[in-house]
Amino acid sequence: MAAAMIIAGALDYGVSVLAGRWLVPVEYGVFIAVAAILQILVHLTNTIRNVMAFYTAELDAAGAYDRLGEFMRRAMRWSWRWGLVSMIVLALLSPGLARLLHLPNVWPMWAACPAVLMFFVRTITDGGLQGTQSFTGFGLVQVTQSFFRLIFAAFLIWLGYQSAGAVVALPIASVLSLLVAFWFLRPYLRNRAEVEVRPISWHYSAYTLLGLSAFAILTNLDAVFVKRFFTPQVAGNYAPVVTLAKISLLAPLALGIVLFPKVTQRQAAGRDPRPILLMALAATLIPGLLLTGIFLSFPGPIIKMIFTGAYANPGAVLGLATMAATLYAGLNIWLNYALSLVRPAFVYALAAILGIQVTCMFGFCRQSLLTMTITMVAGGIAGHVAGFATAWSVAPRPVRVPVEAIEI
Repeated sequence: MAAAMIIAGALDYGVSVLAGRWLVPVEYGVFIAVAAILQILVHLTNTIRNVMAFYTAELDAAGAYDRLGEFMRRAMRWSWRWGLVSMIVLALLSPGLARLLHLPNVWPMWAACPAVLMFFVRTITDGGLQGTQSFTGFGLVQVTQSFFRLIFAAFLIWLGYQSAGAVVALPIASVLSLLVAFWFLRPYLRNRAEVEVRPISWHYSAYTLLGLSAFAILTNLDAVFVKRFFTPQVAGNYAPVVTLAKISLLAPLALGIVLFPKVTQRQAAGRDPRPILLMALAATLIPGLLLTGIFLSFPGPIIKMIFTGAYANPGAVLGLATMAATLYAGLNIWLNYALSLVRPAFVYALAAILGIQVTCMFGFCRQSLLTMTITMVAGGIAGHVAGFATAWSVAPRPVRVPVEAIEI
């Protein structure tokens, strides 16, 4: 799973680097801002994936395959219906968002709208693959999407569609990857047994949404903030920083996906899940901090080598942004751990930290990228302290969710 996510992440970075080299800095700033909006929406809709994975893992562990198949089919119908509604809503809001972000026109935002429909549908298939621990299928889906995204982004930019072409490559690739997901889930989707299911816990869904929303905003706020409050030239020069800093999120996102069902199963068996947490945190933080050291030492040459000399030297901003992304990657581990053990206290703490960070950024960071990235690092550190304070404790007793759930 980690290998697949690293490959997929490298291909996605290929899209960002390609766009950075083929587009002028102002157009690249547009692409990065719209991509940040989409990333926030990805994490928001990942609420569906986490809830899907949570209940799927429980049903799969209990051997309730009839209920599992019915659950997946109902969830799939629900995702198409609400995905279409959400796509239309974003299309209606796009002109206002384009003005808010100072985009030259609304087309890049409209190009992003079909991706929202795919986010809803893909979270159902991803959650099904994650919950049944079909990590081979999950990994192939991610790699397929990233591969075709790179191909279509290159082709559409080459045709002259600029930032809008780079954006619309994502929903096109998502449709193709969905076919791979359906192939791996076909044994469950073909199960036509009619069984009665009971509703899911909306309380669990609500704080899952809160936690993933807080994480989404933390990891993408800087790109939107810079595009809104700084000049187009500054936003364009900051775009490579966003791209390079998020390298720290590649493997940790894969670790969070694997950690979630593993911790759920350990809890159900009455075993201590904290060793898995510590290994995941170490695998997340150590490489990211090493990368931070490299970026702090050679920011200018790295930017010039990867993105050409069209972009300014970011100085210490690159290293600090990477450190913040590394700490946020660790928060993703804490978040998956807390959600898998049904410990909402960390979610509430994370939301509070986000509120404080946003207040500080809007109050003191409108004129300085350095101050903004220092604030981001402070928020990341506070999140880890909150993790140990709210989610560590002693090994939990097994608490099982009724396998009769779940109606969408």
